[in-house]
Amino acid sequence: MPLILVVEDVALARDAVARLLETEGFQTERAANGKEAYAKLYSNKPDLVLLDLMMPELDGITLLRMIRQHPQWETIPIIVLTALPDENRLVARARELGVKEIVSKTTFGFEELMQRIRKTMGNRLASEN
Repeated sequence: MPLILVVEDVALARDAVARLLETEGFQTERAANGKEAYAKLYSNKPDLVLLDLMMPELDGITLLRMIRQHPQWETIPIIVLTALPDENRLVARARELGVKEIVSKTTFGFEELMQRIRKTMGNRLASEN
């Protein structure tokens, strides 16, 4: 069963996304900030990370950079969930760091998120079946 790490500082949003993913058959880990997420990466390498960009203690861009520099994690697919507009410099930086999917918190629906997760995970999901 694929594991998704949900990194979001707003507890209500983090828990809602994680619960919905669990109803779709995914395992989830939850982290309230980049520092907590970084520690969780060591204990259980996820198949995908859903990452907020603006968080306390360790922001999403810094965590993303750390993930991409770590040989064991550099290929983990990451989907950014953000309230920032697409033209924001942080969103542009996330794209420069290899993020292919940016989902707007202000407009996304769960079905859209699931489609992007399936698209991003592709072969990883197929090997689970």
